[in-house]
Amino acid sequence: MRMSRMGKGQFETFGDGLLSIFEADERCLTGTKASHIRFGSRTVGVKRYWEAKTAGNEIAYMVSIPLELLSAVSIYAGDIVVLETRTESEGNSGQYRILQIQPKYDSSPPALYLSLENLMHPYKDRRGDSG
Repeated sequence: MRMSRMGKGQFETFGDGLLSIFEADERCLTGTKASHIRFGSRTVGVKRYWEAKTAGNEIAYMVSIPLELLSAVSIYAGDIVVLETRTESEGNSGQYRILQIQPKYDSSPPALYLSLENLMHPYKDRRGDSG
């Protein structure tokens, strides 16, 4: 008798903090796509790191967020992520640019991996400006 095999999918947790995702144009935050989204910190693998480095980018951080967020909002490479748990007092702005987006359907629950590049110069917040 054959026993069904459990998938080798990874169990995802989103308990490492909160993040927000913003639209940006000309080094300014222009709109909020999603706010106060729970995330989990992920390890940046050697292959992913060196592929980005070869392309002239440097992945500073990788996070996972619930995949179901995609049904509510469109997320693109180039959007800006603000990690609410990383502040300027820690030596960075907490702002990152999304370099790569990878859906993980084989995890439980399904997740979206975001590879993030640190922004050395924070974007200005122009969401409230009328023009």
